[in-house]
Amino acid sequence: MFVGSSRLPKIFGSVLFVCAGFLTYGDGLLFEKIYLALLGFVAVLFIRDINLVSIIIISAAANLSSELLYPLVISEQFQVSLKLATYLVTCWTLYKVSEDSLRWPTVVVVALCLGAEAYWYFTSQEAAMIFWYVLLLTINLWVRHFLFARVFIMAKYFPKRYSSLNLDHTLYQLVFFYILLHQFILVEYVLRRVFDLPSTFVYYAAPYIFHGLTTYSALLVLIQGYILISKNWFKA
Repeated sequence: MFVGSSRLPKIFGSVLFVCAGFLTYGDGLLFEKIYLALLGFVAVLFIRDINLVSIIIISAAANLSSELLYPLVISEQFQVSLKLATYLVTCWTLYKVSEDSLRWPTVVVVALCLGAEAYWYFTSQEAAMIFWYVLLLTINLWVRHFLFARVFIMAKYFPKRYSSLNLDHTLYQLVFFYILLHQFILVEYVLRRVFDLPSTFVYYAAPYIFHGLTTYSALLVLIQGYILISKNWFKA
């Protein structure tokens, strides 16, 4: 049994992480670090459950990649090359994730962004940094893809230990809203910067919505952990 006699302190520690999420509402950078710490905490707690750990790896990899790429995005030295790489990777991603229901809406949004980038370039206007949101959108498409394919991948490499978890489906559905919100952000950006529509509602509301979605995803991970703990109690 991988959860020992100190179950209650571990559950209490998990609740503290969630409380920290609510207390840091509005401070996205701090909460991202807390969220990553939560994922690490749960991964260590359930280290023997390869299915939960693999889901955590997918979520943590997405958050870490955005954390590591952001300093490059805001650096003028890498912006042009990273912008080009972002759109190329995004187009390749849209080709690969053919099973995703959000594929075609994303194609439309990315085409709109490419049109805006071309407009800014040929009119010698300063381009908005919309490719950052295109990059985040692409990362989330891959998260959806790997959550969808996780069971098949685990069956191939861990045929005796794999299983489907409720967390696969719930996080898969939750990432839908991350992608949808990034799409709204990009459309609003283009409407504001190209067509001069004075709309900033999504831009200012998005950080709080993302914070709420991430807090909810943390709760989903903890609920799955509680389910695993309950199963071990019954086995004991």
